[in-house]
Amino acid sequence: MNSSKIPPEMRDNSGLAMRDGQRDIETISNSLASDVRLAMITAAFPDVALILNHYRQIIYYNEALLNLAHPGEEGAILGMRPGEVLSCQNLLNENNGCGTTSSCRLCGTMQAIQQCLLTGQQSKTESRITIELEGQIHALDLEVVANPFIFKDETLVMLVIRDISDTKRRQLLEQIFFHDILNTAAGLNGLLYALESPESDEEYKNTIAWARKAGNELVEELLSQRTLLSAESGELHLNITRCQAVQLMEEVASYLSYHQIAENKKITIDPLSHGAQFESDPQLVKRVLINLVKNALEAIPAGESVRLRAKNIDRTLLFSVNNPGELSEDVKLQIFQRSFSTKGPHRGIGSFSIKLLTTTYLKGRVWFESEAENGTTFFVEIPLCLKPDCLGSEQRK
Repeated sequence: MNSSKIPPEMRDNSGLAMRDGQRDIETISNSLASDVRLAMITAAFPDVALILNHYRQIIYYNEALLNLAHPGEEGAILGMRPGEVLSCQNLLNENNGCGTTSSCRLCGTMQAIQQCLLTGQQSKTESRITIELEGQIHALDLEVVANPFIFKDETLVMLVIRDISDTKRRQLLEQIFFHDILNTAAGLNGLLYALESPESDEEYKNTIAWARKAGNELVEELLSQRTLLSAESGELHLNITRCQAVQLMEEVASYLSYHQIAENKKITIDPLSHGAQFESDPQLVKRVLINLVKNALEAIPAGESVRLRAKNIDRTLLFSVNNPGELSEDVKLQIFQRSFSTKGPHRGIGSFSIKLLTTTYLKGRVWFESEAENGTTFFVEIPLCLKPDCLGSEQRK
């Protein structure tokens, strides 16, 4: 490939916000659309097929894109970039578009496109993207293949995107149900055998304590998966009742104190926490807090502690979970992505479910701060009243 055909910003990774004008986009798009063979081939693709110009703008696409993205008016797609047409959540507060945010350097789609343009060879990778459609958060796992495509002496990229979300979801479930839960159940079974002939009363008491921990882990994993599956499918139903913030945190701390990951670690509740009463789904709030505290416990060594706090701010309740230590930059950029985990492959559920449950069902928001001096703190802010009439009155104000 002639490197002079590659724009400077693609060679030195600068000027990533530059774009061709709409008139240029329409001109080359019309030329591509008039190619009968191209239309026949891409129409036969079961997967999404895009052709991008050197600024990563869409200049041609097949009908499969509309099934994946639901972008509204079809004509508006031309000139957009892949993350824009897919409504990537990383672009919500950005003005320069797909490929220009701090998170984009870790995006598999972006990496495949750049690699293809720079080397003139096929690039294949996987990409995670979180999108929002009609108020519902969706996590997509995509297989992305970028191929160089020469059209009228211009270097373009043919991008083929396959949705492998179901495969990834199945892998996650298999990992949890057939590995984690099976190991926990096997350990519990072994403890029950040990209870048949304990050597002393002390051993009997210790075995009972460990069996309780194993039982708690088993129940927690099952409940977590059931909640996540219902939430992702839009079938999760809320049970809104009056709750008390400190009481919920105490229940979470008590529940996890028997968990294996809490061994030799402390869970404390800030004594200055507000004992605010609020109306929400207590089980869902506890599920979010349990996932936050579990993540925090896994991040700290023995002897350290996780600190919970609740604060009433105007018409909202702000929960926070703090632990010592700072997240790496790469983790900060991917923390809420489904399938991403610091604990290895096929483990990325906890943080994603926190965001899904908080934003979609508890009508709140979640964010974090992480620095060496103050550690890592995750914040969950939810309304004091989740009933429809309360939310409606707030919106009218």
